[in-house]
Amino acid sequence: MSKKTKVFIVLISIMLVGIIGLVFFQLNDILSVVNSNKIYTGITINNIEIGGLTKKEAFEKLLEKDKKIFGTPILNLYYKNVNKDLYYNDIMANNNLEELIAKAFDIGREGTIIDRYIGVKSLVKNPRNLDISYTPDKEKVAKVLEDLKKEIEVNPINASMLKSKDTSFVIKAGKEGKKINLDKTFDEINVALNEKETKVKVYVDVVKPEFTSKDLEKIQTQISTYSTKFNKNDISRSTNLQVATSLINGSIVKPGEIFSVNNTIKARTEANGYKTAHVIVNGEYVDGIGGGICQVATTLYNAVLYAEFQVVERRNHSLTSAYVKPGRDATVSGSTLDFKFKNTTNKPIYLQGYIDGGTINYTIYGGEEYVPKNKIDFEYVVIKRIPPPPEKIVEDPTMELGKRKVKEKSKEGMVVKLYKLTYDANNVLLKKEYVSQSTYKAMRAEVAVGTKQPKAVPTTTTLQDSIIGSDIVQPVNEQPENN
Repeated sequence: MSKKTKVFIVLISIMLVGIIGLVFFQLNDILSVVNSNKIYTGITINNIEIGGLTKKEAFEKLLEKDKKIFGTPILNLYYKNVNKDLYYNDIMANNNLEELIAKAFDIGREGTIIDRYIGVKSLVKNPRNLDISYTPDKEKVAKVLEDLKKEIEVNPINASMLKSKDTSFVIKAGKEGKKINLDKTFDEINVALNEKETKVKVYVDVVKPEFTSKDLEKIQTQISTYSTKFNKNDISRSTNLQVATSLINGSIVKPGEIFSVNNTIKARTEANGYKTAHVIVNGEYVDGIGGGICQVATTLYNAVLYAEFQVVERRNHSLTSAYVKPGRDATVSGSTLDFKFKNTTNKPIYLQGYIDGGTINYTIYGGEEYVPKNKIDFEYVVIKRIPPPPEKIVEDPTMELGKRKVKEKSKEGMVVKLYKLTYDANNVLLKKEYVSQSTYKAMRAEVAVGTKQPKAVPTTTTLQDSIIGSDIVQPVNEQPENN
């Protein structure tokens, strides 16, 4: 091998080593750049440099540096004298910062190693910026507005009317209310953020009352009325009637609304003003709080029948009532038995209730066009009679032997059907309609019988002196029906 050849081989070897070294060095540089566990240089979020940082370091830097976004208000909500500053986390969708950082980390990590290397190097001259999202979250906005309701919203007040027994109606005007409109306020927040505005007015709707003074002026015509009698000397019962009637009096029932006696007269408790009086339990009279209020329901029920409104719920008593004919009573009890009716007109109706001496009266007022055009009456037909069971004998050691005293009279039970009769102006029956069927239990009499032994008769007593007087005792008055 010639000297020249040897030199050539050496030079070639040196060049190959240099090239290999250069390639190795370049490859090592490529790998070190591409395989970095940090965000590539040239990537920013909201124009804040995060290149060369790990995900955690980038998150901490952004939170620390970008006080403008997270530490200062981005919007001010206002309505008249109400103001509230809103921060990013108050109304924005869940913070997308971690998502953005993950996206920034993925830049330059797709494709071949060479493609990635070229892409990473190009970021130095052509940096990439990612913006934090400014998309409001509706649920968060709704929560913010919920907190403002007590300062902005006002419930509308319906007009009211009141009529005493012998006076004209007195009407009190209602007031409009205010209600925050979430949808429109949310739209305004979006617009403000897009246009980089700093203030947003809360959008508020005016809420009209359900009925105004003008509405009430149109419902002052008497549609129907009904009254029943009670023993005004029974103070406890009279008190219960007065309490329940005072709660119903002045009620305004909206068109289509269902009126409930139970929901109106409150729970029958001493705290609500009710007293102990006779009630019917299992077909017998016993004492209970609120005795008598069924007469309130019954009187109103009959006014409703004559007004021809829809009866939604009504139950008869277990015994017939003294203050109303069979088939025309209505009982209420706790939350289980109720009297309900529906206002089937397209105007409000007004319920007037008052007590005058021993009379309870209910009158329904409404639109003139709803006064029944024909005469209306009702009749009941007994379809079955139930004789009372044998009397109940109660021994009374304080009464003379053999004397009897009726404590409770017996009552016949019956099954009756109620019919509505409609007459024309000439009192000619136009139609007879079935209304309801009621079943009443029979009640046995309760009689006290004396068991007290007579004293021994002295021997000097004359025959005339020893004669025992008549054992006839007048029965006590029957207890007034309380339900």
